[in-house]
Amino acid sequence: YAQLASSGDYAVVMAAGYNSQAKAKKGSWITLAEWDSLDGNWTPVCVKTEQVDGERIKEDTWYKLINGQFTEI
Repeated sequence: YAQLASSGDYAVVMAAGYNSQAKAKKGSWITLAEWDSLDGNWTPVCVKTEQVDGERIKEDTWYKLINGQFTEI
């Protein structure tokens, strides 16, 4: 589990661990991974990157991947 926050402009933030979350400023990029237990082993099932545009992905808002989608938490 990781919780990463960027306060700088035009940053790139990556949280790839199980149940990780991230937030960043407008213009920055966030990469998150989603994990699931497959045959008793935790395995990454989705890795996705989005740019914080202030509309679809909001600035200073925590996100995690749920069912392959950036989800506010």
